[in-house]
Amino acid sequence: MTITKHNLYNFCLVLTFLLPITIGAQELRIFSKADFNLIGNVKKSTVITNYGKEEFYFNKEGKLTKSITRYTDEDYSITYYKYSNNEILEKRLENYRDGVFDKNTSIAHIYKIDTTENKKVIEKILTYSKKFLDQYEYEFDAENRLKVIKRINDEEIDETTIEYTVYGAEKEQAYYLNGKLLKSIRESYKTNSKGEKLKTVLTKEFIKGKPLKAEEVVTKENGSIVSKDYFTADAAETKFVFRKKEVYTYKKDNQVIDKITVKTAKKTYDVTYLHQFDGENGNWIKQVISPDNTYITRKIQYYPEEVVTEETIKN
Repeated sequence: MTITKHNLYNFCLVLTFLLPITIGAQELRIFSKADFNLIGNVKKSTVITNYGKEEFYFNKEGKLTKSITRYTDEDYSITYYKYSNNEILEKRLENYRDGVFDKNTSIAHIYKIDTTENKKVIEKILTYSKKFLDQYEYEFDAENRLKVIKRINDEEIDETTIEYTVYGAEKEQAYYLNGKLLKSIRESYKTNSKGEKLKTVLTKEFIKGKPLKAEEVVTKENGSIVSKDYFTADAAETKFVFRKKEVYTYKKDNQVIDKITVKTAKKTYDVTYLHQFDGENGNWIKQVISPDNTYITRKIQYYPEEVVTEETIKN
């Protein structure tokens, strides 16, 4: 099939329409500048690639308040985020095509939080034309751990339960969708030969209780990734088999990736990263990835530094 601007737009529109439902409804996550590999008093980050442009806006606390995905000058999507303290209250996705707002594919996530007993969050998902799409109910236990996710719509009710188990120094979360295993996440810790504490997270995903894929990620205490192992289901869909391993190397004195060494059963190769930085602020503004020679450019705006005077100290 020939990829045209029209096809590309429709593909992106489907993704932006579905992602807030399928992903956003699985966890009540608040995104911050750290999730975009940004440091300092960042106000706005514009990411330019060879296939489009994205803009991210942050408040002074570092929370993401707005993002814009631009496919062309007239075809774009805007997502707004509204918070109260550390709780999300609204997430609104507005789609524009040929410069015109499309209310039929624009959706709103509205959250209601009840902390009378154990916390409960109700998420209603509606189109801007007031059509009901889904409702999610998140129930937490006395330790504020997510225990139940209920999805309610006009056709069915699905329930995901989360079980927490401790195995010595390891702990695991298991997600069951209508009684069938959907996902498991196991955490463990160890200290390497350099005395660094490493965290290993093994995530397994299942479909109708059968293995689908898995990923094991090892990170340092500062959050930098040491390695990732990828697994897929075997032909009989009875177990996970190794697919590839990525080993991360960073530039000296920072957490910016220098290269990723990829190892498969048949070959080993490097993916290298070249960066240009914005001086004393410490953020990269251009990234070139080889051997594909793809690039990402970032334009970053900062909040002005607050000047402390005797008057401000008195106030």
